[in-house]
Amino acid sequence: MQTNIEAVQESNELTTTHRALWTALIIEVGRLFDTYNTKDVISFKKLPHLKNSIDRYHGEAIVGRIIDTRNTFTGHFAKEASTVITAPEICNSNLGEILDEMSKLSIQKSHYEEH
Repeated sequence: MQTNIEAVQESNELTTTHRALWTALIIEVGRLFDTYNTKDVISFKKLPHLKNSIDRYHGEAIVGRIIDTRNTFTGHFAKEASTVITAPEICNSNLGEILDEMSKLSIQKSHYEEH
């Protein structure tokens, strides 16, 4: 969609799809790092054996921007006004590499980590 942005903007269907994918991505990336103390929130941030890895990814600029602006973007509210992250900003970032690396993490603690 990024390669032919004019065609996307002229098509209501593609614009809706683009917006839906962008919104879903922002919501899901935010969930990976949530720390809310409810049973409904499942996040890598809540797994102590992954703390070092997750803290490193959480420290990435693009992840920080998504988390800082997700409430403004998805719910149109935030504690502090901030500029909503743009699709090109996401597409031109290292987010794909980060998510690829995170997909290789094991949510189960290994036998070696227990001892």
